[in-house]
Amino acid sequence: MAEKITEQLEIPTIGIGAGNQCDGQVLVLTDMLGLTPEAPRFVKQYADLQNIISTAATQYRQEVESGDFPGSEHSYK
Repeated sequence: MAEKITEQLEIPTIGIGAGNQCDGQVLVLTDMLGLTPEAPRFVKQYADLQNIISTAATQYRQEVESGDFPGSEHSYK
């Protein structure tokens, strides 16, 4: 369908899950970075930032709770 529409139009067609016959593609940033728990089938995930962010947040919480952060190097005197 996208191919037929693209062939008939003089303006560019942009697809999101319509296949590669469109003139351009749209992909939602949070989907492609792995931040959407159940991304649609047409999404290609280029990174797994959900795990990176979760690990960083957990480490931050642990360091704040233990008193390791902020240290003197993170404070103005």
